[in-house]
Amino acid sequence: MSDDARFVAVALAGGVLERDFRRAGFSVPNKAYLPIGGITMLERVLRALRASHSIGRIRCVTQPNAFAGMFGQDRSFCDDVIAPGIDLIDSMLAGFAGLSPTQMVLVAATDIPLVTARAIDAFAAAARQLDCDLGYGCIRRIAHAAAYPTIRHTWVRLREGTFCGAGVSVIRAGAAVHVASILRDFAAARKSPLRLASLFSPFLVVRTALGLVGIAELERRASDLTGVACRAIPSDEPELGVNVDQLEDLYAVARLV
Repeated sequence: MSDDARFVAVALAGGVLERDFRRAGFSVPNKAYLPIGGITMLERVLRALRASHSIGRIRCVTQPNAFAGMFGQDRSFCDDVIAPGIDLIDSMLAGFAGLSPTQMVLVAATDIPLVTARAIDAFAAAARQLDCDLGYGCIRRIAHAAAYPTIRHTWVRLREGTFCGAGVSVIRAGAAVHVASILRDFAAARKSPLRLASLFSPFLVVRTALGLVGIAELERRASDLTGVACRAIPSDEPELGVNVDQLEDLYAVARLV
């Protein structure tokens, strides 16, 4: 695949370590640096991105001193290390700085330690088929349950099935600044399907609770809210959605690894 056809990847690894992990004795800069099977989640995600045929340049948004403490001067895992912003969305925008407005970017969380290059390539192929400025990854529950029935998630029932959010999305670089404000609201509400629905419209709350809302309706409303073309990207790659939010998640994933 030519460089022009590949996504730039922005891996988000900023922030501070949550209290539950500190209480358990971990003293790493943030979740991305938590070890699973002797390998940090950050390294696992960066390895998968590097092995993906769909990814060209890799930018890691993280504390530069933390990255240097882990990897030294080794740049085999990523091409750029960028200091994070004050919150998740500011960090994402920092990762987009200097890119061509037309460049499609795959934004990856770094708390999805089971992610594989194959899963990233499958997601990227699906995203490439869509004409959108923002594509939100979501995992079908039936695929997740078949692979990881013991891993918990926050699920939302739509007309097309039941889904959870993925740890990857795609955004056109030029659209990022225009959607930053609404993305900040979505990031704050991402663990509550009803709070998310209320951001679209108060009328969607009850209909979402009853499973009466369809993907196309959500896409239209998101496009109206942001002013850019928004699409959902349903996926049957559960590794894209197995994330470590809490201490119990870390132990659950460690048992799988």
